[in-house]
Amino acid sequence: MKTFEPSDTADKTLHALIVGSDHSLEDEFRNALSGVLDTHGVVHFADTYRQAIEVARGRQPNFILIDIDRDAVDVAGLSKELHELMPGAAIAGAYKPDRFEHGRSESATIIELIRAHVRDFLRRPLSATELRSVLDRLTSRTPAAASSQRGRVVSFLSNKGGVGKSTLSVNVACGLALRHPDDVLLIDTSLQVGSCAMLLDLKPTTSIIDAIRERDRLDATLLRNLTLKHSSGLRLLAAPADALDGSEVDDEAIGRILHLARRAFTYVIVDTFPILDNVLMTILDLTDTAYVVVQGTAPAVAGIARLLPVLEGLGFPPARQRLVLNYNYEPFLGDLRPSDIADRLQRTMDYVVTYEKRILTSMNTGSPLILHASRWRRFRRTIDQVLEDLDGAAVARATEAGREDRQPGSEKQAPLARRAVDRQVTL
Repeated sequence: MKTFEPSDTADKTLHALIVGSDHSLEDEFRNALSGVLDTHGVVHFADTYRQAIEVARGRQPNFILIDIDRDAVDVAGLSKELHELMPGAAIAGAYKPDRFEHGRSESATIIELIRAHVRDFLRRPLSATELRSVLDRLTSRTPAAASSQRGRVVSFLSNKGGVGKSTLSVNVACGLALRHPDDVLLIDTSLQVGSCAMLLDLKPTTSIIDAIRERDRLDATLLRNLTLKHSSGLRLLAAPADALDGSEVDDEAIGRILHLARRAFTYVIVDTFPILDNVLMTILDLTDTAYVVVQGTAPAVAGIARLLPVLEGLGFPPARQRLVLNYNYEPFLGDLRPSDIADRLQRTMDYVVTYEKRILTSMNTGSPLILHASRWRRFRRTIDQVLEDLDGAAVARATEAGREDRQPGSEKQAPLARRAVDRQVTL
C-alpha cells in the first residue's frame, strides 16, 4: 500500500474509498478534505458493500471510510473483509450518534467495530479539523518500510502520437532489465496500436486482455506467467492483438494490474496511449515518475504546453514529471532548439535525445539500440542518464524509509488528497 513520507516535498496522495448508502457522505468528505491544507487525492464512492469490495480490489485505496448506517454486525463484516483484502489500508467509521441501534450503547458498537479493524471514527457531519486529526493518527501508524518494498511505476506519455514515446519506453525498460534481470515489467497500454512487442521482436501469445479476463483469480504469480520474456531479461505485458479487445480494459482493471505488478517487479514501465481518458488517469494516480515526451516541432510543443497544466490540475505535480525532448527526425534549417522549447513551456528540458539513424534501424529490426550501442553514443548516454536517475531515486527512497524506521516515535504528516474526475479530456 502507499505510505506517506514525512518530507514536505514528497508527493502524498490519499486514495480514499467512501462506503455508504447516503451519497451526501461523499460530499461531506470532499468538503472536509478541501479544508485540509495543501490537499490533493483520489476519492471513490461505493453505495453497496458488494461494490465496495469490487472497488477496493481494483483501486487498492489506502484509506476507507464506512458509514455506520446499518447493523454493526454487517459493518464489522465488511471491515473484516476489507482488512483481509488490504491489510495495509486504514479503515475508519463515520456515524451520527442518533442513528445507533436502539437498546445498544454507542460505546458497545464502537468496541465491536474496533475488534473488526475499524481503527478510528468520525462524527457526521464531517469536519476538516477532525478529519485531519484522524488522518494524522492513522497514517502515523502505517509502516514506513512498505514503500521500500513496492516496485516503482514509471510512465511514458504524450498527447501526440509519433513522438518516439514507445521507442523510449522500450529502450529504458531494456536498460533497466540489464541491471535488474527478470525484475522489470513493460506494460503496453496503447490498446489500439500497441507497438512494444514489435519493437522487441516478440510474437505475443498472451496480452493484457488475458490478465483482464482472469481478473477474478489474478495474482502476482499469474500476472508474471502472462508476460512475454525478452532476451534482455525484460518481461512484457503486450497490448491486445485485436484493437476491438482494447475496450475491455477499463480504469479499475488497469489499476488492479498495476497494483499487482508493483508487488512482483522492481520497476513497472508503462507505455501509454496519447489520450487523457480514465485509463490514463488511473495510470497517473499510480505513477511515481512520468516522462512527458515532446517532439521538437511547433505543433507538438503547443500540445505539451496545453497538457502540462492539465496534469498539474489533476494533482500530478511537476516534481513527478520529467520532460524529454526527442529529436526523432533529421535536423533542418529553422529547427527549434531546446532553449526555444524551454522558453515556450517555461520548463527546463530534463533530457534531450538527439537524432541517430541507428534508432530507426533498431526499430525496424526489433532490436532496441540500448542493447548494442556503445557507451559513447549520444543516445546511449541519454538513456543511461535516465537509468541512473531512476535507480538513484529508488535507492534514496529505500534509504529514507529505513531511516524513518530507525527513528522511534516519528510521525508522518497527513496525506494529501484531490478529487478524482471520471472523464476524458480532449487536448
